[in-house]
Amino acid sequence: MHFDELPARMHLPLAAAVLASALVLGGGQGGPGDSAVQALALCLVALCLWRHATEPGATLPRSAWLAALMLALPLLQLLPVPGALWLMPAARTEIAAELSAAGVDIPSRWSLVPLATERALQWLLPAAALYLAALQLGAEQRSTLLKLLVLAAAASVVLGLAQLAGGKDSALRFYAITNPSEAVGFFANRNHLASLLAVALPLVVVGTARWLAKRDEMDARTLLGLVAGIGFVALLILGIALARSRAGLVLGMVGLLGCLPIVLGLRRRRGTRRALAVAVALGLTLSVQFALFGILQRLEKDPFEDTRFRLLPVAESVAREHWPLGAGMGGFRRAFEAEDPAPDNAYVNHAHNDWAELWLEAGWPGWALVGGAVAALLVSGWRVWRPSRAASPGQTAIARAAWLALLLLALHSLADYPLRKTALLAVAGVLAGCVATAPGREKAALPAGGAGRNVGPAFSP
Repeated sequence: MHFDELPARMHLPLAAAVLASALVLGGGQGGPGDSAVQALALCLVALCLWRHATEPGATLPRSAWLAALMLALPLLQLLPVPGALWLMPAARTEIAAELSAAGVDIPSRWSLVPLATERALQWLLPAAALYLAALQLGAEQRSTLLKLLVLAAAASVVLGLAQLAGGKDSALRFYAITNPSEAVGFFANRNHLASLLAVALPLVVVGTARWLAKRDEMDARTLLGLVAGIGFVALLILGIALARSRAGLVLGMVGLLGCLPIVLGLRRRRGTRRALAVAVALGLTLSVQFALFGILQRLEKDPFEDTRFRLLPVAESVAREHWPLGAGMGGFRRAFEAEDPAPDNAYVNHAHNDWAELWLEAGWPGWALVGGAVAALLVSGWRVWRPSRAASPGQTAIARAAWLALLLLALHSLADYPLRKTALLAVAGVLAGCVATAPGREKAALPAGGAGRNVGPAFSP
């Protein structure tokens, strides 16, 4: 192996290491695990930029600028701004008066909490790194990352079952602040486990349908892939039920419904729809067997009485006080504590609405970023859903499934904070890279012998 081939050969293993470590270590609220993932992500960013500069076949497309824009916001918030601009938000006028009374100079940086903003910048690294890596990898290598995502989701369900068997004091619950009565997998929060499982569901359904569509005969390998696909679908549905997340149940149903046009767009093979129906029926049967009582308990509660809906008006009020600059990325908790009408009720570290929290922390630049993200999601959706003769049916189906999974994360962000978790933000980076890469266009495939080994028959484009 020549030395100049080493970066290309390292690309997929390093990207897989970042994704795997994020899914296993990045389900909490910061800590050594997140720091380890960020260090790996920084290495992956460096590798992507090195290949972009030295290998003509690995040149990043223009869509790579989306990663730069994502990182630019916290970087800008760490820079000093003129005093008149710093004083524009109403909340800062009061802060300046209190600082002056204490004999403290007015800070010059945009962000009110520079240390938290630095951490937010680091927190964005895994998503940016995996997005860039996915843009440079070929279709087969991107498929390997998606397989890894699905395997991690399945492992989370198995871990969740073990957590339930071990009870509230199970040593398999890795976080002190968690949901002690539900399955949480590698996460601290059941809703985030459910979000990962809902995201993985379209990938498994579409991957299994694609596997059946491209097989010419029902041989032993085809049958094995079919059984594996049915098992994964049933396991993911069971995991969503065990998590007892109302949002997860809704996202799972939306994901399954969204898979229908994708599956119907493939070359239909006799028995495909029947196999998928069996998978869903098996998953629902297991859910009724093991989780029906818990689900009914959750559904009995009025969702609008949930604390997150009472927090939202306060978060919006605080956001208006810090308009137009925002409090700074990572500054939600400090800003919210100053206006919390019931500070002794509970510890509030997030708004349970990623979009509202971004408004509070980033002001009008945050709104511009949200608008750009929504526009990019819609444009990429139009691109992957429109018919294309240049793309193979398998690549198109996987791109559509990735777009659907990305949409589920965006929808969940309206009622929770999945993208504030390293694990799910890393997943979003992979999915965005799969969607941004035009179906049928191959980027910098690994040299001979460097492609990832096919870890299973299902989910292959």
